[in-house]
Amino acid sequence: MPRPPGGARTFSHGGDELANVDTRALAARPAAEPLTVPRRRRGLTAGIVILLLLGGGAAAYLYRSRIPLRLPGKHAPSAPAALAPVALAQVVQGPLTSQQQVSGTVQYISDYPYAPGATGYPVVDQGQGAITSLPALGQVVSQGEPLYGLGDEPVLLLYGTVPDYRDLAVGLHGRDVEQLNAALVALGCATAAELPPASTAFTDATAAAVERLQRHAGLPVTGQIPLGEVLFLPAAVRVESVQPTLGASVAPGQTVLQTTSSTEEVVAQVDPSQASLLKAGDPATITFADGTTAPGKISNVAKVATSGGGGNSAPTVEIDIAPTNPSTLRTLDNASVQVSIIIASVPDALAVPVTALLAQAAGGYGLEVVGAAGTHTVVPVQLGIFDDSAGVVQVTGQGLAAGQRVVVAGT
Repeated sequence: MPRPPGGARTFSHGGDELANVDTRALAARPAAEPLTVPRRRRGLTAGIVILLLLGGGAAAYLYRSRIPLRLPGKHAPSAPAALAPVALAQVVQGPLTSQQQVSGTVQYISDYPYAPGATGYPVVDQGQGAITSLPALGQVVSQGEPLYGLGDEPVLLLYGTVPDYRDLAVGLHGRDVEQLNAALVALGCATAAELPPASTAFTDATAAAVERLQRHAGLPVTGQIPLGEVLFLPAAVRVESVQPTLGASVAPGQTVLQTTSSTEEVVAQVDPSQASLLKAGDPATITFADGTTAPGKISNVAKVATSGGGGNSAPTVEIDIAPTNPSTLRTLDNASVQVSIIIASVPDALAVPVTALLAQAAGGYGLEVVGAAGTHTVVPVQLGIFDDSAGVVQVTGQGLAAGQRVVVAGT
């Protein structure tokens, strides 16, 4: 069921801005019927009766239609004072989208594939020794670079979704070996012809590539990977916090760093009923504090609604919005932005400004259509989707067509 309009909004239609129009006032407007005002003089009593029967809506109609009210015994002025013209808009036809405006925050996305819902990428040490070097906060560590130093040897980051859990050497097979082979090829330690990156076997070619990696990184050249020499993480990481201090001893299983991904996105919360209309890939527009905008798309819609805490917060669903150009979010960590999300669309719709809607006494809505001869007729309409950003609504009604003029609420 379409929602009725309500609340003060600012709309733009056809280049004219209608500011702070309270559409709730439409509900108080009586159903309008075509009015015919005789050109001959009428008595004051008749005028009062008409006004009492039709109410303020009729008076407003007389005013905006520039029809002077003549009093008995008085002649109409030869040059009546100019009155406010009728505010009109056209019925337009074309594609229409319904957009939802939500507030969001620029954040480094922290989804951890090993433990969904975790707040970041915890870097868990698998070796034994003293911490001899640590990265700077905010530093981004990519594949092949050291995450930290352990016993004066670097612990390298390699890309993979399977955590390291064993020594890797010639003769082993498995998914961890497959991601090692892929990393070695990606780093240029071997070609795909020499070492198939999808191979799950640790072969002599793998050992030769490992030696090249170790030699480049300043590690002991052994041709095998002892547990703790490298750590597999799904992508480049940004250092969020550091747990131990330099010189502290660490043991296998101890968290050394807390990281996020290196990619910034916009995180927003939406009502669960709206979340059901959204999916990854849907377009969105990000608006920054200075008024500039950037295109983007939804990258993730959470599957579970959460509450803000305190027992009084309504549940919401988190959505992530990725900009088309990631550089637009640089240096904006934790900045507040507005996001416009398309939740429905119609390829070919008739639409009018929301301020053109008339609440009908019997229920529903109508439009006051102005004919070519200046006649005013109320046409009952059914409402479709709303575009809050443009202040228009989809309408259908008998005889309604693009190009027709309709009366809108004036200022």
